[in-house]
Amino acid sequence: MKFRSPTNEPLHVALTSGHTMVITADDKGIEVPVIFQREAMARGAVLTDEGTAEVRTQTLNRQIVLRETLEAMIKGADKDDFTADGKPNLVRLKAKTGFPVTREEADAAFDEVAAELKQ
Repeated sequence: MKFRSPTNEPLHVALTSGHTMVITADDKGIEVPVIFQREAMARGAVLTDEGTAEVRTQTLNRQIVLRETLEAMIKGADKDDFTADGKPNLVRLKAKTGFPVTREEADAAFDEVAAELKQ
């Protein structure tokens, strides 16, 4: 399956086995070997081809959970949910979503959710 980085920056994926790869931001995506796919999705990589229904569902569910969690954090106004510069606290975000979220992924989703809430 082909994935691309969720931001304009390359996404570095490393496994505990020592295997590593870089997923670029190219709109066409790059072919990601099966051993990296789960970690790539966990890191926020975007599926660029059709993939299986299960992978599409997992990716969509992850995005929905992330956006809903950020919305709840914004509305909750708990100062511990955010850093001193107003960005989502990744430790708190991970605890609330149940999966790791990169700074880039969190910031991009946060900007979108915050803009939608201001409308």
